[in-house]
Amino acid sequence: MHVIESGARYISVIFSGAVDQEQLFRALRDIFIHPEYPFKNSIWVFEGCECDFSNISMFELLQMVRAYYPKKATRAKTAIVTSTSMHHAMAQLFCEDADDLALAFTMKAFMDRSEAIAWLESA
Repeated sequence: MHVIESGARYISVIFSGAVDQEQLFRALRDIFIHPEYPFKNSIWVFEGCECDFSNISMFELLQMVRAYYPKKATRAKTAIVTSTSMHHAMAQLFCEDADDLALAFTMKAFMDRSEAIAWLESA
């Protein structure tokens, strides 16, 4: 399951329970239609959830981001927060793949939510 929360400076996508490929893609579709998505940075939080998806689905996710990214977007950053070393390693690979695709924004993986928020809110 996921919830999307809009704060004053960024949008949070927070996962709980089991997160499979279908859930991941549903969250991406939901944030794409969020009216503030083109203008606010985002944080995707995978703390304490069970991730059941592969690197292959991560590549498909990046392709979807590239294809449907809003043309007039001003957002610049997405942070990914995980709570285990394995999930953090997967998030780092995902961010590297995103960098290789030259997306219109920067992605960075964190294991500390407060560090991720500080990075999102920095210039």
